[in-house]
Amino acid sequence: MKEKINFPGLKTNQSLAVLSTFNIGGPTDFFYEVKSEKGLVALVKLVQKKKIPFVVIGGGSNFLFDDLGFRGLVIKMADDSLKAGQEGKIMVGAGMILSKLVNFCTQKGFSGLEFAAGVPGTLGGAVVGNAGAWQESIGEKVLRVKVLDNEGEIKWLEQKDCQFGYRESLFKREPLIILSVELLLRQESPQIIKQKVEENLNKRLSQPKEPSAGSVFINPKPDSAGVMIEKCGLKGYQIGGAKISDQHANFIINIGEAKACDVLELIALAKKKVKQQFGLELKTEIKFLKEK
Repeated sequence: MKEKINFPGLKTNQSLAVLSTFNIGGPTDFFYEVKSEKGLVALVKLVQKKKIPFVVIGGGSNFLFDDLGFRGLVIKMADDSLKAGQEGKIMVGAGMILSKLVNFCTQKGFSGLEFAAGVPGTLGGAVVGNAGAWQESIGEKVLRVKVLDNEGEIKWLEQKDCQFGYRESLFKREPLIILSVELLLRQESPQIIKQKVEENLNKRLSQPKEPSAGSVFINPKPDSAGVMIEKCGLKGYQIGGAKISDQHANFIINIGEAKACDVLELIALAKKKVKQQFGLELKTEIKFLKEK
């Protein structure tokens, strides 16, 4: 029998599939959408006291949820507040959808996030994985990050303390919840920014449109995970309702009723074949949330 929690706004038996760009996942025992720092702090303290496991998500674009769901609490960051300051500084809530942020910056003449055009998910999730494209990454644009630590304290971390690397950051290794991010961008003509955004969106036209979690593996620079998987003859390989995309071999797509176990089998197969042929150990970019 699961633990009982009485908390305003808390939901039970929420489907994780609808919270995931993969459209995969069973129910979570508890679900909470964060709209205020005060509510988040109170809830985290409560579940820590009751020793209930919890995980924080943004747009669900970098997660593969278990078919059986999650025995605990899933917290979705939904704060999409945005405030433009002086000299290219903007303060953004962790729950801000990247596409919405790129549109705002385009209209207001803030340049620096054009590379993020077409990238799914939220700003908080992008900062955790230091998302990037075309030799640019979000960590380069960060001034500081506001976090809730494991002791229930809210504090600011400067960029140098975030330990940004290729698809890496401190937030992947430490139990810190990102609340908001201050970015430093530069002023530019909206017309020029719009042109760059459209160019990047056109580059992404070759990427699959079916439900997925984006790139499954981190590119082992200077190599391409997708190219290596394709050279192993796995492009288009299918298990159940999951398939290694015909368009881009670093994407696993849900072609209908895919299960987490189907995706995990394809991940294991790709890692095995690449290891055999190239002697490289592929690392996953997506995170698998197990039932327990």
